[in-house]
Amino acid sequence: MEQFNWSEIIGHKNKINQIREMIKAKNFPNAVIFSGVAGIGKRKIAEIAAAALLCENDDADNLPCGECNSCRSLIAGTHPDYYTVEPDRSKANPMIKIDQIRSLQKEVLVMPILSDKRMVLIDDAECMNNVSQNCLLKTIEEPQGLSKFILITSNRSRLLLTLQSRCMIINFERLTEENIKSGLINRGTENAEKIAIISNGSLGQAIGLAENDGLQIREDSLKFLENLSKLNNEEIFQTGQQLSTQPKDIFRDWTINIQKFLRDLLIVDTEIENNYYYNHDLKKRLQKLRDKLNLKNIFEMMNQTTEIQRRLNSNANLELLIESFFIRLRQAAKIK
Repeated sequence: MEQFNWSEIIGHKNKINQIREMIKAKNFPNAVIFSGVAGIGKRKIAEIAAAALLCENDDADNLPCGECNSCRSLIAGTHPDYYTVEPDRSKANPMIKIDQIRSLQKEVLVMPILSDKRMVLIDDAECMNNVSQNCLLKTIEEPQGLSKFILITSNRSRLLLTLQSRCMIINFERLTEENIKSGLINRGTENAEKIAIISNGSLGQAIGLAENDGLQIREDSLKFLENLSKLNNEEIFQTGQQLSTQPKDIFRDWTINIQKFLRDLLIVDTEIENNYYYNHDLKKRLQKLRDKLNLKNIFEMMNQTTEIQRRLNSNANLELLIESFFIRLRQAAKIK
């Protein structure tokens, strides 16, 4: 674990104060769920909370201290009372397996060695199937009194209601554009303001956009929509061929951008505030595009985009998928 300090966290001031007060009052729950979209800092907050709960310092206002044996062991990654469970993210379908939960059950039966309790972090907890969740539920329902659990999830709806009912739930909101802009500037990222606008409230997503040329992908996909009705088959096939030579995730990002543009087109004629847009910096261009499309066009194009996102999970030929999607999208844009 890296050096930890509450001041490192971007945003979430009220939730962090709540967590710190529970730790200070020594009434942190035996099991808690940190819920919110990916990339907003939930894992980092969980790690610092775990460090504070394990810290040997008696100064309740200064936890974690970063200097005691417990804190130094955490920083070095050798703390015997700190246990993490997470899926194998190299897999196409990451899962937390039942064997991982069974190993966890054995761990929590062991008396703490360095601290007065054991801390268990389960990241991407939604990657547990029902069998694994029920196995974990038994452990939470029969606490040994010396272990505390933090479950981190970006999709709480996939957790069993019985499991959720045994945990305190803390929901973390999306970060503001200013939060994300500040975080990107601190990293030395160019175009921080523009990237913050399209990050969907997630610093992790913003960093990914910066590292993977997300602004250019957004521009390319919008230009494609703007010119869609004029494109002939040869131009569509040429674009499909170019995209198919790149990683599949590039085209996946295209479809996500198209979906967001279409959603923005539904509200661009209204007085809705900027924070309801995915791309409020492009409202003038979106308004011109909206003038070319009726609601039938937009809804059918949204249907086609949802369908191609589903089909991208198959092993179908990528070039053929892209070409057929573009042709159907062009047809949808011409419905009267």
